[in-house]
Amino acid sequence: MSVSYLTESGSEGRGTMTSINSLMNGPSRTPEGSGEINLSDLVRILRRRVRLIAASLIVVLVLGVLYCVVRTRRYEAISELAIYPEGSDALDMGDITASIGGGGLDFDEKLETQVRILKSKSMAWSVISELRLDKEPTFAGHRKLIFLGPYVLPGAPEQIEKTDSERKNQLLEKFSKSLTVQTISRTQAVEITFRDASPALAREVVNHLSSAYAQRNFVTRFNDTMKASDWLSSQLDQLKSRVEESQSKLAQFQKQTGIFGTDENDNLVLSKLGDLSKELTDAEADRIVKEAKYRVAQSGNPELIGTIVPDSVLPVLRGQEADLKNQLAQANTEFGPHYPKVIQMQNQVAQLDKSLHKEIADIQERFRGDYEASAAAEKQLQASFDQQKQKAYDMSEGLSQYGILKREVESGNDLYEDLLKKLKEAGVVASLKAATIDVIDPATLPTRPIEPNIPLAMALSMILGLGSGVGLAFIAENLDNTVRSTEDIESLTAIPLFGSVPHFKLNQSSQTKNPGSMRKASTETTTLVPIVLLRPNSQISEAFRSLRTALLLTSARMPPKAVLITSALPGDGKTTVTMNLAAVLAQQGARVLLVDADLRRGLIAERLNLDRNFGLSGSLAGAGVWRDAIETIPEAPNLFILQAGLRPPNSADLLGSTKMHDLIEDWRAEYDHVIIDSSPCLAITDAVLVAQKTDTVILVTRIAHTPRASLRRVSELLQSSNVHVAGIVINDVGITDDYYGYAYSKYAGYYTEDGT
Repeated sequence: MSVSYLTESGSEGRGTMTSINSLMNGPSRTPEGSGEINLSDLVRILRRRVRLIAASLIVVLVLGVLYCVVRTRRYEAISELAIYPEGSDALDMGDITASIGGGGLDFDEKLETQVRILKSKSMAWSVISELRLDKEPTFAGHRKLIFLGPYVLPGAPEQIEKTDSERKNQLLEKFSKSLTVQTISRTQAVEITFRDASPALAREVVNHLSSAYAQRNFVTRFNDTMKASDWLSSQLDQLKSRVEESQSKLAQFQKQTGIFGTDENDNLVLSKLGDLSKELTDAEADRIVKEAKYRVAQSGNPELIGTIVPDSVLPVLRGQEADLKNQLAQANTEFGPHYPKVIQMQNQVAQLDKSLHKEIADIQERFRGDYEASAAAEKQLQASFDQQKQKAYDMSEGLSQYGILKREVESGNDLYEDLLKKLKEAGVVASLKAATIDVIDPATLPTRPIEPNIPLAMALSMILGLGSGVGLAFIAENLDNTVRSTEDIESLTAIPLFGSVPHFKLNQSSQTKNPGSMRKASTETTTLVPIVLLRPNSQISEAFRSLRTALLLTSARMPPKAVLITSALPGDGKTTVTMNLAAVLAQQGARVLLVDADLRRGLIAERLNLDRNFGLSGSLAGAGVWRDAIETIPEAPNLFILQAGLRPPNSADLLGSTKMHDLIEDWRAEYDHVIIDSSPCLAITDAVLVAQKTDTVILVTRIAHTPRASLRRVSELLQSSNVHVAGIVINDVGITDDYYGYAYSKYAGYYTEDGT
C-alpha cells in the first residue's frame, strides 16, 4: 500500500510513531513504566533512523571507494636469502650440514647482524646510486594533487655524489620506509620486501639489494683471503712502468705542441678558442646595446632618454618646468611682464632649463663612456680570438703524432687492466670458500598491488559507516525536540489522549481503485476526496471511526454538537483530520456541517475542488446568507460544506463577533454535528476565539513534526482560555510502529483483501 499523510500546506507527511526513551529531551518511559532503556527501544530508534544510518553507510562506503580509487597503487616485491654460518666451506657439503645443525643462539645474533647490514644506510645508498632512484618519479617524486595528478620530481644532479645532505636523508628515509627485512622463523633465511608504485622498480630494488649485499659480503671476505700471485704482480709492475713512460711521452708532446685535453678534437686550445668565440659574441651584443643607448642619448630628446634611464630626474624637472611655465603664463596675463613675481618666475624657468640641459648632458656623457668601453673590450677580444685561432691552425700539424702516442697509452692501459682482471680472478678462486650468501627466490614482477587493501578498506568502511550511522542516529534522536510518543504527550500536558491516525498517502491511483469515487480532477487542481470515502474498509478509515466513537462518547448525556479541531502549528494535519472525521460522522446518516473557519488560509475548498464562493467570511461580513454558500459532494450526501471564503483583513474580529456566535447556534439547530476546522492556535488567536463558542476542542499533534515546547504552550493556552478540550489526536503514526501495544501493520490484512 502506498501511503503518505497530507498536511495543510499540501506537503506529504512523514511517518513513524515509536516509543521514545530517555535518549530524548524530556522525561519518557518504557512500556513497562521503568526509566531504563531496553532493547526494543534501541531497535525502534534504529528503525526510525534507518535512512540516516543507510546514508552514513553509503557516504563512508563511497569515501572508502574513492580512497581505493585515488590511492596510489603500491606493489611489493619479495626475495629470500639464505645466510650460512661464517667460515662455512661452499664446496664442502658435509661442513655446511654440520654448520646448519649447530647454529644456536650465536648464529641468531649473527643473523640479526646481517639483517641490520641489509637495512643499513650504506646498503640503501648503494642501491639508490646504482639505480639512480633519485630520478625515479614513483620513488623520489610526489603526486601533484595529493593522490591525483602526475608525479612531480624535484631536480636531481647528473652525478649522484652531488646530492645535498638534506635530499640524501629524504631519499634514505623513503627507502627505509619502503624496505622490510625480517628473519624467517626456524630457518637461516631472511625475507626482503620493497614497496613502490612501480612493480618493475620494486623488483629491481630487491634484486639489486640482494646482489649488493652478496657483493659486499664477498668483497669483505675477499680482502681477508686474497693473495696475489708473485709472477702476476711483477708483470703488473713492469707493465705499469711502461704505461707511465708512455704517458710521460704523451705529456711532453702535449707540452711542446700545446695540445691539452682528452683527445685530438677536445683539447685546451680548441676549448679556449670556443670560449673566446662565445665571449666575443657576448661583447659584440653588449656593444650593440650600449651603442643604441648612446644614439638615443645623443638625440637629446628628454622623453626618449627617460625610457632608457628610468631612475633619472628628467621627468621631475620636466614636470616642474611645465608647472612653472603654466604659473608664469597666468601671472604674465594677470600682472604683466614687468611684475616682480613674473620676473622671478622667468628666472626660475631659466634655471630649471639649465638644470634640464645639464642632466641631459650628464646622461649623454655616461652613455658615451659605456659605449666606448664596450667597443674597446670587443676590439680586444677580437684580437685575442684571432691569435687563438692561429694557434689552433698551428696545433693541427701535430695532431697525427698526438694520436699515435695517445693510442699507445690506451693500449698499455687496456693490457694493464686485463692483467689486473686476471689477478682478481685469482683472488676469487682463493676466496670461494668464503661465499656464504645464497639467493633462494629472486624477486619476480608483482602483478597485484598490495596497497590499497580493497577488502580491508571496504570492511573498515562498512564498520565505520555503520558505527557512525548508529552514533548519528542516537545524536539525531537526542537533538530531536518533536513529539515522538505517548510518553512525551503525557509528560507535557494533562490533556488525555483521544486517538491516533496512521500514516497514509493519497494519490490519484488510490482514487480510481474504488468505483464509487470516480470524481475527476480538473486540469489544474487534483480532487482529494477524504480517505474514509475512498477506502471505507482500510485501517485508516477504521482509525477515524474509532475517533468518531471516542467523540460520541465524550459526554455521558449527549455527544457534543459543535466541535472545533485545531493544532499548535501549521502542518500538523488538522484539516485532513477534520475532513475525515466529518465524513465518518456523515456515514452514520447524521447531518454534518463541515466549516472551514481558517479565514486566513482555508484549504477545504481547494482539497475538495469546490468553486469559490463568499463562504464563512462573506456570511460574517454580510455579503450573503450562509445557507447559500453550503455545498456537498456526491460521495457523502449528508456532508454539508461551508468553505472559508475570501480572506478578510480582520479575521479575528469576525470570528470573535456575536455574528459568529449566532451562526454556530443556527448550525446547532439545523445539523446533528458541526465540525469546525480552525487556524493553528500558536500562529494566531482565531482558533481560541471560536473555541469559546463550541462544545469541545480536539487538539491535533503530529508525530515527528510538532515541537514539544509548542504542544506544551498550546495546551496551556487552551486550558487558560476556559475551553473544554476533549483530547489530543496523535497524527501520522507509523504503519509499522508499535502504538498502544500493537502495530497497525500487524493487522493490515484484517480490514480488506489487499490490506489497505
